[in-house]
Amino acid sequence: MEENKETQQLEKKSLTKTIDSLTAELEEVQKSLQKRKRENTTLKILFYTGLFVLLVSFLYSNSVLQRAHMRSLEKNIISLEQRLFNDISQLATNIELELQVKEKKLKLIDETDIFSVLDRMDYAISRLRPQKKHTMILINRARLNTSQFSRLLKKTTRSSKPK
Repeated sequence: MEENKETQQLEKKSLTKTIDSLTAELEEVQKSLQKRKRENTTLKILFYTGLFVLLVSFLYSNSVLQRAHMRSLEKNIISLEQRLFNDISQLATNIELELQVKEKKLKLIDETDIFSVLDRMDYAISRLRPQKKHTMILINRARLNTSQFSRLLKKTTRSSKPK
């Protein structure tokens, strides 16, 4: 019986040692699992933080580029408006100069325009009372040509004036 007791005690001791060693291993595995959980959590936090930073930086750079593009478009529009304004001003100046040249060409003696001269000629011719029929026909033809010329000249000067 004593041997039985001793074997039982030896078995108890060996079982206790085995249980103790298994307990120690389980504690190490548990510590290792907790450490891995913390590492995974830290990695997830780093990943999501990086993703958030990338998203924010993308949105910011996109808005900065969009603002720069809008400023560039505004400057281009202003530049085009200035060019158009300069071109229109230059055209208006050229038209005014052409009109002045045409008006100077129409002015004859003592700043009298050609229309006044033609009216005076028509009045003077209408006062004539020729004796011969052939002379009368020539006078009427001259008056008709003068009135046609006057109408054509008036039409051209009106169409060349800016509207």
